[in-house]
Amino acid sequence: MSKAANILYPHSNPVFVIGASAGGVKALQVIAENLPKDFPAAVFFVLHRKRMINTPKSTLHSILVNKSHLKVTVPEDGDPVRAGHIYLPTDDKHIRIHDNRIILSTEPSDEVWRPSINSLFRSAAREYMKNAIGILLTGKLNDGVEGLREITYNGGITVAQSPDDAKEPEMPFFAILNDHPSYVLPLADIPKLMCELAGFKAFSDQLSVAQKAFCQAF
Repeated sequence: MSKAANILYPHSNPVFVIGASAGGVKALQVIAENLPKDFPAAVFFVLHRKRMINTPKSTLHSILVNKSHLKVTVPEDGDPVRAGHIYLPTDDKHIRIHDNRIILSTEPSDEVWRPSINSLFRSAAREYMKNAIGILLTGKLNDGVEGLREITYNGGITVAQSPDDAKEPEMPFFAILNDHPSYVLPLADIPKLMCELAGFKAFSDQLSVAQKAFCQAF
C-alpha cells in the first residue's frame, strides 16, 4: 500500500481530538490500548504537562508506543494527517490542523497552556466540520471547553468523560456545564464509542440512551 493510500482527507473520515490534564496519562493510555489496529481515523492527543525544552518525544510517547495498536507519532511541522495514527505534540508547541496537514507552532502565545487543548480543538472544528470529534477527559480548570463549543457549532460531535469517573473532574464538568456534549461516558466506554463513530458498528449496543442523555441533568 502506498503512503498516499492512508492519508486522511477532511471529508472522508472522522478525526478524533482528545485533551486531558491531571490524571491524563492513564486516561490516554486506556484509549490507546483499546483502539484496534485497523482503526480507520486519525487521533490527536494533547496532555498538559511540564514544559521540557529540547525534548521532542515525551514520557507519554514512551508509554503509548508500547501499548497502542496504532502508530504513535510525534509529527514534524507540515506532515500530512493519516488514518491509523495517534499524534502527540512536542512539549512546548501547539498542535493544529490546517489543509489536512499538521501545524506545530508556539502561536498563539496568549494560550495559558502550550500545547493547548483549545487550539487543537478549534483547528479540528474549522478543518473537519461535522467530521470533527472532540473528547475532553480528566483535568483541572477549563482548557478545551471553548474548543468543544466550536466543534459543536460547526456540526461535530463532542464527548466528556463522566466527572464521577475522572481523577480530576473539573474539565469534564465545565464541558458538560458549558457545551452540553453529545455523549458523557465513563472512560472505559469511550474507545467503544470511538469505534462506533469511526464505523465499527459492533460497538453500538454498548451505548445506552441514558449515557447519551446524562449531560441533560446538569
